[in-house]
Amino acid sequence: MVRKTFTTTIDEDIQAKFKEACTSNGEKMNDILEAFMKGYIQGEFIVEKELKVKPRT
Repeated sequence: MVRKTFTTTIDEDIQAKFKEACTSNGEKMNDILEAFMKGYIQGEFIVEKELKVKPRT
């Protein structure tokens, strides 16, 4: 399998906590991200986003 660099922007706090969780579990971040990507491609889960409307203050 050919490996390719993947770069994106991620919320700093989420990235730090993800890195910490991966380290605690003895996993590499790229392996976990790749597993999530494969699961998403195969339809194993969906992502739901919530839109909120707030009155101006």
